[in-house]
Amino acid sequence: AMNLVGDSRKIEVDKLSNEIEQNLLLLGATAIEDKLQEGVPETISYLRKAGLKIWVLTGDKQETAINIGLACNLLTTSSQMVLIFGQEKAPIRRQLAELRKHFSTIDTTNMDLAMVIEGKALSFCLQEDLKLDLLEFAQKCRVVICCRVSPAQKGDVVALVKENTGALTLAIGDGANDVNMIQRAHVGVGISGQEGMQAVMSSDYAVAQFRFLLRLLLIHGRWSYYRICKVILYSFYKNLTFCLTLFWYVFFNGFSGQTIFDSIYIATYNAVYTLIPIAIHGISDQDLHQ
Repeated sequence: AMNLVGDSRKIEVDKLSNEIEQNLLLLGATAIEDKLQEGVPETISYLRKAGLKIWVLTGDKQETAINIGLACNLLTTSSQMVLIFGQEKAPIRRQLAELRKHFSTIDTTNMDLAMVIEGKALSFCLQEDLKLDLLEFAQKCRVVICCRVSPAQKGDVVALVKENTGALTLAIGDGANDVNMIQRAHVGVGISGQEGMQAVMSSDYAVAQFRFLLRLLLIHGRWSYYRICKVILYSFYKNLTFCLTLFWYVFFNGFSGQTIFDSIYIATYNAVYTLIPIAIHGISDQDLHQ
């Protein structure tokens, strides 16, 4: 039965299992709890308040993915979930068309809309004739959960958003199956943990736990953004000041080429006199406290 290929394989395996599992005595049961890391719900809540749209790409089955979404506050009891699943392309196409038609006349800004799509349906939706329809509806949702997806599909979903929306994408993962999407995103973050170091080695940044993403984005990210902006503006200002002074002086030296500054000052202007102040400011400036 295990050597069969096609839809009949599962049926034959189930038949044999029913024949084998007869008159058994239950001695006990074991279970493994897949716990969330500390601070995951709070971190996701803050990221959503900051305006980030969160997509979950997981290989878990649909029920597990929805339970994870509820556990980490991505989904709530008031969330309006839209399930997209199927084994054929035609029903998926009709379902997307109906969703687009239904929500085209509805303002979804204040709606807690969530989309859950399975891997088989996602493989159809990522084809050229359906991927933009999927993206159009997904952009109306606050949360998108893709379950039963392969590593290649994870990368394709990231590329779909990256290439068609102009949004800045960030992918975070902790295992080898997340490497594809980490490399396809604008910014990749790897979590070092029990799943190995493949994600960390392929990422731009590495954190030990998911909750550290909050400090990376909302604290250090903000500081770095403001520091870089100020350094760039300062660099333009100081060079314009220096060049315009020389340009203005040519009207007083008869266009002879004589400079108003000594050569030693020209050589050390960028290297010494204007470097230290902006270097200190660019390293230590903190416009807001933590």
